[in-house]
Amino acid sequence: MFDLKNIIVPTDFSELSITALEYAKEMAEKMEAKIHLVYVLEKTPPFLAMSSFNVSEEEVMKSMEEQAQKQLKEIARNVTEDSSIIIIEILRKGVDYEEIIKYSKEINSDMIVIATHGRTGILHNLLGSVAEKVIRYAQCPVLVISPEEKGGLT
Repeated sequence: MFDLKNIIVPTDFSELSITALEYAKEMAEKMEAKIHLVYVLEKTPPFLAMSSFNVSEEEVMKSMEEQAQKQLKEIARNVTEDSSIIIIEILRKGVDYEEIIKYSKEINSDMIVIATHGRTGILHNLLGSVAEKVIRYAQCPVLVISPEEKGGLT
């Protein structure tokens, strides 16, 4: 087996992405690797949030960033409670798959462990697939965790 030192785990804070983190945790413990937990925030806030609460784009973005940072810290704390692995929390702004690939190149990552929701058909075509694009453009191995591996989550 090859030597892993930097494992990227993109998250959308879903249960499925936490499952991917558990896979990465096992690998990181065996290889003494670091996990880079990556969340990508869209550059523009949801229009509904701005119009519903009559707040500026900057206020919405600041609030979303703060919430994302809290969630990253909480997940990292929960995963490292019973472990000595190091989790680096990364918050990026932009297009999800592009930022994941960019960060992967920046740190010369050894692997990306990513969850996929397993959508097909029209839903897949409308929403696209971050995992699919990461697989296509990554310059390192990508381990994809699917809903079936978690007991059929949808």
